[in-house]
Amino acid sequence: MDTDWTYDGQEEKAFEKGLRILEAGCTLSEFGTRRRRDYHTQALVFRGLVNASKKAVEKGLPGKLTGTSNVHLAMRFNLAPIGTVAHEWFMGIAAITNDYENANEEALRRWVACFGEGVLGIALTDTFGTPAFLKSFSKPVRHLPGTPGVATDATQPSRTYAQIFTGVRQDSGDPASFVKLMREFYDSQGIKDKKTIVFSDSLDIEKCIEYKRVSDERGFHSSFGVGTYLTNDFTQLSTGKKSVPLNIVIKLSSAAGNPAVKISDNIGKNTGDSVKVAEVKKLLGYVEKDWEGGDETKRWGTDETTAKA
Repeated sequence: MDTDWTYDGQEEKAFEKGLRILEAGCTLSEFGTRRRRDYHTQALVFRGLVNASKKAVEKGLPGKLTGTSNVHLAMRFNLAPIGTVAHEWFMGIAAITNDYENANEEALRRWVACFGEGVLGIALTDTFGTPAFLKSFSKPVRHLPGTPGVATDATQPSRTYAQIFTGVRQDSGDPASFVKLMREFYDSQGIKDKKTIVFSDSLDIEKCIEYKRVSDERGFHSSFGVGTYLTNDFTQLSTGKKSVPLNIVIKLSSAAGNPAVKISDNIGKNTGDSVKVAEVKKLLGYVEKDWEGGDETKRWGTDETTAKA
């Protein structure tokens, strides 16, 4: 266990990072619970972000801090708990039904049946690859009986999932390519509403600013869930070099006795039983992609590179 670090400067560092992101006009959420060094770190970081948000309001900056994915910190600081549907929702339904061709649609259908149209409306696209997801996303909603706000005897044709969801979340692959793909998809569906893209894949200040620019150019709202860069940014006391964060990935292993897998939009984020992963890729016609920024094991540095620095 690495103990060669202290909490010194964490709140101040988060304040400066938050202010820069808000100055750039970004909508920021703190997503660092899973990747934090510990709870106290996250509390210090979020306090810094809250103070940056107050300063941003005073200065009339265009960005906004919307909240945190940590429910306890949201309560402590009286801000909203912020999050989206997780990969495990799609993984679990696919494993239980063992029907990967229809798992995305079934997951979307049951989500809408629970929360209603337009509520918690950010869809996660990449559990089994975004192209396969978009085939389901373009289908009319098949409402389950008792869906909030929907009459069981409704005779009007259902809108599609793409129409009723507020937007999508990008969590793997090349973000610029994803934005282009989603622009082409929404245009092909004749959807004119301005949708949102939530970015949540290993973000830092420069990436937030760049992905906002790309989203603006394509006519999207953008939002940024930032984790490791905020809650696991330390230096070693003895060397002054970066203290490398653990690469923590938490996913379902199985459900109903069946293996649960995620194949994502780049090979570096595949998880689960390798035989099942290969089977699902073949079934869905998954096209293997590799992105230069997709190797999770090296995104935040390695002990080897730190030692050589």
